[in-house]
Amino acid sequence: MRIIYILLIWWHVLYVQYEFKYVGAFSLRKNDLLDGEDVKENLEAPKTGLLKVCKSCKSVQCVPQIQCPAHVRMAQHEKPQICDLPAGKFGYCCKTGQNHTAGHKKARAVFQTILPLDVIEDARKNFKHLMHGVAQIPVTRGHPDFTHGIMFHSSPKDDFHNFALSNSAFELVIASQVFGKKEQVPLDDLITNNVPVEFSKTPLAQHCQSMPVCRGTLKYRTLDGTCNNPLSHRLHWGAAGQPMERLLPPAYEDGIWTPRAHSKDGTPLLSARDISRTLFADVHRPHPKYNLLIMQFAQLLAHDVSQSASVRLDENGGLVQCCSPDGRSILPPEKSHFACLPIPVSANDEFYSAFGVRCLNLVRLSLVPSADCQLSYGKQRNKVTHFLDASPIYGSNEESARELRTFRGGRLQMFNDFGRDMLPLTRDKSACGSEEPGSTCFKSGDGRTNQIISLITLHIVFAREHNRIASILAKLNPSASDEWLYQETRRIVIAEIQHITYSEFLPALIGPQQVKRFRLIPRQKGYSNEYNIDVNPAITNEFSGAAFRMGHSSVVGKFHIHDEIINIPDVMFNPSRMRKREFYDDMLQTLYTQPMQEVDSSITHGISRFLFRGHSPFGLDLAAINIQRGRDQGIRCYNDYLQVMGAPKLKSFDKFPRDVGEKLSHVYRTPDDIDLWVGGLLERAVEDGIVGITFAEIIADQFARFKHGDRYFYEYDNKVNPGAFNPAQLQEVRKASISRLLCDNADHLTLHSVPLAGFVRADFPGNTIVRCDDPKLPSVNLNAWRL
Repeated sequence: MRIIYILLIWWHVLYVQYEFKYVGAFSLRKNDLLDGEDVKENLEAPKTGLLKVCKSCKSVQCVPQIQCPAHVRMAQHEKPQICDLPAGKFGYCCKTGQNHTAGHKKARAVFQTILPLDVIEDARKNFKHLMHGVAQIPVTRGHPDFTHGIMFHSSPKDDFHNFALSNSAFELVIASQVFGKKEQVPLDDLITNNVPVEFSKTPLAQHCQSMPVCRGTLKYRTLDGTCNNPLSHRLHWGAAGQPMERLLPPAYEDGIWTPRAHSKDGTPLLSARDISRTLFADVHRPHPKYNLLIMQFAQLLAHDVSQSASVRLDENGGLVQCCSPDGRSILPPEKSHFACLPIPVSANDEFYSAFGVRCLNLVRLSLVPSADCQLSYGKQRNKVTHFLDASPIYGSNEESARELRTFRGGRLQMFNDFGRDMLPLTRDKSACGSEEPGSTCFKSGDGRTNQIISLITLHIVFAREHNRIASILAKLNPSASDEWLYQETRRIVIAEIQHITYSEFLPALIGPQQVKRFRLIPRQKGYSNEYNIDVNPAITNEFSGAAFRMGHSSVVGKFHIHDEIINIPDVMFNPSRMRKREFYDDMLQTLYTQPMQEVDSSITHGISRFLFRGHSPFGLDLAAINIQRGRDQGIRCYNDYLQVMGAPKLKSFDKFPRDVGEKLSHVYRTPDDIDLWVGGLLERAVEDGIVGITFAEIIADQFARFKHGDRYFYEYDNKVNPGAFNPAQLQEVRKASISRLLCDNADHLTLHSVPLAGFVRADFPGNTIVRCDDPKLPSVNLNAWRL
């Protein structure tokens, strides 16, 4: 058996190598000769393409290796049992779940469980020192840094709360750093949270988060995401304000919060800007199959499940500056804020040198206290709910949700623009960065709505969809209350988004093989039984900080609307063009006709040189920001994620094509230094998908968490979901499609037809263009909701 096990591992390594762009070209063939006993025991088991069918798991689930990350820290003889997965792949019978270490590992007994008072005192002194002497450099309106700050825009009340919460987290982190240094805690124990020292019985306990209160079983999911998991100690899982989780332990150099700044050989890592300008050219590579709509839908989903917040200067939301005025230099340490992580720019930079820019501002993400009130590494805060719950439309708390409602007929507020329903206008001019008279700025459940005009377009689609459904439900149920109409409509819209995501979006993005392996395929009838009470639905740092930033490579530099060409930087936080009568319909048509860019090593200059340029001749570099942000978040190197998927680590740059390998060797000392976001973009797309295998696995894992860890997911019955759809309603939800949504919510001034496959280019062979009244484009029949 041991020989067979080793052979299975060997064959799997070769198979995984085949999935990568630059590592081998090896294909396995299925072996139909199985042992008689194996055939009998595994009659219904899928074939792996290995030497024989694997034995079934007992009492635990068979999962892809990336969902059993503890295996990378196990000795070969400790590895979990191999098991079969759909799509001809195999995984592990996983006992450790999402944990980083094996469950049998014991905590170090040498630590006392309560934090010593001398550590607390030293931590307070250190924190007080950090908060003084910081340079306060004003950021002028129209400057790229000012516009970038709008991405983290909050209300004054939220700014005050976020500042206090962030400071609380930093006090705990500093205490963890002091303790780790004094006690000489091994790095491995710090990064795996294997130091059971509590803050609960110390003065620092005031900074710990309290558990939400849930009253009874709720039919509808809460707006802030609390009370989803039914276990009392997990009521906070997936809620707004909770920390991001991790696939692998963080790469903090001190195990707590110091960002990865050194190569494997100990030398400093190269500037993120130098890596960006060396590796990511602006090359026009239109995708042969997929359109801009899939790129824009991806951004809407990203905003649904993640919003980080940068550290602020004060409780009024003041912006931290890490560069001297106009970016001429990096501020000296004595004037720099403790959260500064600026991006150095070389004097010979072919773009920024023309403007004398030597520093791109970047401030580290704010943290959140751990819910278990225990010594821990820094955990980044997610301001919105971690669930796929349409929070960009409804908000992530009761207050913002109420501001968007009319409280009549269950409807959302809209702005009547000469007979057309648009998003309501906001009085908060800071939301767009312009205070010019007559400027337009829209309001929704998410503060990033005005970031780009194509995003506003989808926001309008879903806001109109809510009101369309609410109006129909009101006619079907004339005695229904406003609250019932609002909640029931919200439940339907969330279900439509979830169904479109899993039935149309994910298969295109990560390929059908990954959708099968991670059990993400929607059922055609009946209820799903995939809910797992032990799955934490929280987003991972790897997903938010790297894999789902793949969309930045798919962005085009220009929108083509009839004979007009619109540069993307001109419509960022500048949505006034949406007021033109036919523009909304025209933009929808552009989204489904214009191809997205391929996800690869090409980034448009619109976001690598002119991002958020405002009135400035230059902007920020989003590629450099992504690289630096990954280091801020403690994301490990690309090689480590090959390992967790079961692939061998790359030993040299020779595994890449010659030109790519040469470029990589100029910006990294070893393959172990390659940033995850960089390595992921260099992979060839998976079969019938858009991203490479590493990003595909990280994204698949995340959407598995969204499905398997969300009690209110649309496919679950009332044994799991307190607000489950009845069978007839669920079958109607399954008719939802992105094309139907466009038809139902267009102005029909210029848009009368859509492609049957909405995320596929309209000119792609076999993608039929149908009129909006074509029976091939079914509608959700809301009669199933008649009371």
